[in-house]
Amino acid sequence: MKKLIIFVTLPLMLIVGAGMGAVMFGLIPGFDPLGTQKKNDMANASSEPKEEPFLNEAPPTFAASPPDAVNFQLEEFVINLQTERHYPVFMLLSIALELKDPAAQIRVTALEPRLRDKVIIFASSLTEQELNGFEGINKIRDGLWVRLREIIPKEDLLNVQILKMTIK
Repeated sequence: MKKLIIFVTLPLMLIVGAGMGAVMFGLIPGFDPLGTQKKNDMANASSEPKEEPFLNEAPPTFAASPPDAVNFQLEEFVINLQTERHYPVFMLLSIALELKDPAAQIRVTALEPRLRDKVIIFASSLTEQELNGFEGINKIRDGLWVRLREIIPKEDLLNVQILKMTIK
């Protein structure tokens, strides 16, 4: 009888105890019987400032815009891309900025030379290989989003749209 207790019951109790300890200390991913994660999230949400969405990438192109939003189309860009070839590689780029309202368009119009400068400097640092396909369009769109938000007030700029991008 003593052997039964030692060899069966004791290891069973140790396994059950270890499992309960793992659950209580949150060592099992995705299993939270006490709801402590929700409590921690609520405590952190009230104490931390909310993170701004779309910091390093542009909002989706299909994102809904407010009813009074306006599109501000910049003049086409002809940009000399970085290359190791003996002849230059040019990119023809046309972009439109989605702005909050007509007042924002007036403010952004005054900033147009700085915007053009920022776009040309950023795009000229890219290579033809970096701009190939869908990933290339997203790369330039996200890069423009980050750089234009440095100049345009964050509440005014809603989105960046690539209207035309041709590499020759």
